[in-house]
Amino acid sequence: MKKTVLVMAGVAVATAFSAVPSQAAQSVLVVDDNGVQCPGAPFTTIQAAITAASPGDVIRVCAGTYNEVVTVNKANLQLIGPAAAPTGTACRQAGAPDPSRQAIIQSAGGSGSVRLLENGIRFSRFTVQNNTSSYGIVTSATHSGHQVRQNMIQNNVIGVYFHSSGTILSEVEQNCIRQNNQPGSASGSGIYSDAGLKKADIETNTFSGNENSGVLLDALAPGEVDNVKVNSNTSLEDRAFAFIFKSSNSSVGSNIIRDNFGAPGIFLGDNNTNLKITSNIIERGFLGVRANAFGLSPSTNVTIASNVIRNSESSTVGHGISVAANSLTNSVISGNIADDNAGDGIRIDAGGNGGNNIRSNVARRNGMLDCRDNTSGTGTDGTANTWTGNIGPNAAPPGICL
Repeated sequence: MKKTVLVMAGVAVATAFSAVPSQAAQSVLVVDDNGVQCPGAPFTTIQAAITAASPGDVIRVCAGTYNEVVTVNKANLQLIGPAAAPTGTACRQAGAPDPSRQAIIQSAGGSGSVRLLENGIRFSRFTVQNNTSSYGIVTSATHSGHQVRQNMIQNNVIGVYFHSSGTILSEVEQNCIRQNNQPGSASGSGIYSDAGLKKADIETNTFSGNENSGVLLDALAPGEVDNVKVNSNTSLEDRAFAFIFKSSNSSVGSNIIRDNFGAPGIFLGDNNTNLKITSNIIERGFLGVRANAFGLSPSTNVTIASNVIRNSESSTVGHGISVAANSLTNSVISGNIADDNAGDGIRIDAGGNGGNNIRSNVARRNGMLDCRDNTSGTGTDGTANTWTGNIGPNAAPPGICL
């Protein structure tokens, strides 16, 4: 029979959290660092409660400051803090966390402050901050079903070091992930992955002030980033929103990206296949969508569609959609709006970049050209690509846009 660790009379414990659905044989353990918020709580550290818990238990953590490394190594545990993170502009503008209202986890753990090392762990409603050595949260690449929700993740070297084996859907959702710029390896990313991420959703988060990127997904080999959805997020004043390398069957869609600086809003690196970049709004940034394989294998079968890209500001590379040499083949660029950018609206550089279908785009009032294709071949107007139904008064060669 499963143990029940906590049976308390304190009304404060009952009111400090929203209800958690009861399940048969599920114990609820309560943690309070100093006994003020939840008098009588039997644990003063989160790790002690994890040690006492069994798989599937719920650990409720009361408001306070927890200066510890939290290692969660039992399957299906639920760790629940007292307060959801702010979203949107409130995420960017939020002040210092209040330990009388929020559960704050902070450490300088070299392998992360919060480590999710089993299947099906739920971690929600915490503030994880100030790791000057590594990650705020790290998830195991050999497990899956990670659920990281409604947390404030700030002022770490990296916000979330996110991996999953793909057996069960993993999710990072509804978090405020900001200003993760402590110096260190790969510093400046809100979410970073380089050791395998499969069957994962990164959705409805707010990213702000991350000096490398909101999201950076890479791997040692093509296809190790697979079936990942980066959708419906907001990025405010990050250097870039998303860098995507070596992905397959993934999407970056319906995101709002504003005021990025020094890098593209969305960047495609090498070896992406069946990647969909759709319905994003990118405004007032350095440049919009950029493909550059840096001399490695180009991305192929990519769809860049129905995006709105306006007011990219770089006087030299502030293009709406641009493709560097040998970076994109057999792909579709369609139904995009690229207006009022400092550079070109849509630009395809010479060198490879053949077999693409560019259709039904609108590019107007751009500072250089509205449409530019520097490739050579048997396609439209001597290019290596097919251009149909595009609107852009200033084009080179002139037949690609009308």
